[in-house]
Amino acid sequence: MALALCSPAALPTTPSPASPVGSELIVVGIFLLVFWGGSACFSLWRAQRLWKDPDYYRHVVGQGVFRFRDDINRGLVRGWAPFSAGGVALTAAMTMLVVGGVGRRPYKGSVAALVVAAVLIVVFLAGVVLQLSVAWFNRPRWCVPAYLRDESGAWAQRHPRKAR
Repeated sequence: MALALCSPAALPTTPSPASPVGSELIVVGIFLLVFWGGSACFSLWRAQRLWKDPDYYRHVVGQGVFRFRDDINRGLVRGWAPFSAGGVALTAAMTMLVVGGVGRRPYKGSVAALVVAAVLIVVFLAGVVLQLSVAWFNRPRWCVPAYLRDESGAWAQRHPRKAR
């Protein structure tokens, strides 16, 4: 009896449009979009403030936003701008996926929405890589606020002979 209830044949293959599972996924998707959208907006606000205000940079670094060694903490805050751009791209990708109907079976959404979402996810990953590059090497310079471009990255601080 218990085996029959757990068999794949006993599980529904496609939920009906009015099933609570579909509406729960939509509610969760909307919640995640609101959460990530708010986080992305805050991150953009912080990035533009870090870009312009050296005092705010010192304040954020002093707070210890990231719980790493000081050189990594400073580097991650230095690279906040590309990470913020990536966060906005991730929020847009999630929007495309939720609006596009990913997760519904059978899938009837737009293939273009999936392609755009995939490109935006690549942009998010590029933002993460750029932030880590700024943290470790303080490169590329266009991702670093002008008043911080002369700082050395964590790699140069940890390996002074190899960084020359």
